[in-house]
Amino acid sequence: MGIIDFFRKRKQQRNAPETRTLQKRNKVALCLGGGGARGFGHVGVLKAFAEAGIEFDMCVGTSAGSLVGALYCSGMSIDAIIAHSHDLDPDDIRKGVFFRAKDAAPIGKTVAGIIGDIDIEQLRKPFAAVAVDLVTAKQVILDKGKVSDAVSASCCVPIFFKPYIVGDMHLVDGGILNTVPADVCRLLGADKVVSVDINSTRGEGSAETGTIDVLKTSYGIMSAALAREGLRHSDIIINPDLKKFRPTKKDGYEEMIQNGYDEAKKHIEEVKSLFYTTEEVTVEPDKKRGRKNLQ
Repeated sequence: MGIIDFFRKRKQQRNAPETRTLQKRNKVALCLGGGGARGFGHVGVLKAFAEAGIEFDMCVGTSAGSLVGALYCSGMSIDAIIAHSHDLDPDDIRKGVFFRAKDAAPIGKTVAGIIGDIDIEQLRKPFAAVAVDLVTAKQVILDKGKVSDAVSASCCVPIFFKPYIVGDMHLVDGGILNTVPADVCRLLGADKVVSVDINSTRGEGSAETGTIDVLKTSYGIMSAALAREGLRHSDIIINPDLKKFRPTKKDGYEEMIQNGYDEAKKHIEEVKSLFYTTEEVTVEPDKKRGRKNLQ
């Protein structure tokens, strides 16, 4: 090769586009679904993530998921959350009977008694609770204002509780429209979503003909369809087996925590892989040299 050919080839190499491999840090959200007292399963899931050093960028919850999510976003340690789980009893919050609806405010007051009567904007991580406004028949995303209001509204199960009034809105349990709100995580800017569905057995049929049984089965079938829509927006779905536990009773809560923990442990490496995405980009010659094209 002559000297002219050598320099010509060098120039061609300098002017050729270059492919580089870059790592992108994804914004990963934790989505905590509804399920009443089965929400103790969420606590076990958080324990597994904490042990693995996994820190999510945001959390969105419906119903019981909003309560646990608020504690998580407050920055409270998993040991402290578990300690409060021992003291928390759904019966103490509800203190009502079927068809005699009670005020939902004690739910939020319970959370405020743990983390303080603070605004969502004061939490250490971005947080949102999902509720439904009976006036407009639409979903409401509560990502501002009092944490206690957001949790009370999202956990306000119709019949058990009176609608929770915030301004002109009559808010009830977000599970009416969105029991696993992974799509809300996307709306709030998440690149990846890890969803925890503590009520994955919803929608199973029943041969019982009693009024309450028919209502429960009908509601379960409807919520199963809604859950599928939410789960469609999830990258990873964690389904603790909590079928044998009643959503209205704390009985077996330590086993629920353990079941959530065991199920989450199976997904640790998969969840870790969501935080970074490898991308190949083409760099033009002028950008490689850090100069602007002046032509």
